[in-house]
Amino acid sequence: MGIQILIPLKRLATVKQRLAPAATAAERERLMLSMLEHVAGAALTSGEGPVSLASSEPRAGALAASLGVGLVTDGGLPWNEGLVHARELVGADALVGGVLFLAGDLPLLEPGDVSELVTAAPARGVAIGRAHDGGTNALWVCPAGALVPAFGAAGSAAVHAARAREHGLEPIIVDRPGISRDVDTPADLAAVRRLAAAACLT
Repeated sequence: MGIQILIPLKRLATVKQRLAPAATAAERERLMLSMLEHVAGAALTSGEGPVSLASSEPRAGALAASLGVGLVTDGGLPWNEGLVHARELVGADALVGGVLFLAGDLPLLEPGDVSELVTAAPARGVAIGRAHDGGTNALWVCPAGALVPAFGAAGSAAVHAARAREHGLEPIIVDRPGISRDVDTPADLAAVRRLAAAACLT
């Protein structure tokens, strides 16, 4: 059964500020756009369901069109509230199979990572794509409105698992390199570049 994939996008003018001063504002924006293009392409290629950006970025409409994905607004709300707002704007038919919130800053993501997470997910429950630091880079939820996401919380993978149990849902943790490696800091960027270089040599 198909699912709705939502990729959140913050305002590009303030994106990835933890990469400063190692990268200028223009460099951070270019990096984010490059990663977003990669993630959207991997999500589409996976064939797991329709893909949309969840954003109030002024250029989001043009970006979504260029990427071949849909667009729903996050209402300009804070991160998790914005995702709930975007989810509620998606048609009910698209959410029958659940919703997958997928981070847009995963430069090593492959279509198989998306498919593996969906395959691992219980029919009714939560699948958590764990970040290397214990955070969450992908979150599949069925029923789609069963819980409010907690992206950005310390150790959010564990927080999401606990919330799932509170709502009587089975949580599954998925650890895959393509999902675990996001880019928030200069150290993250250096690690991703090392991993990408190593992969090219194998």
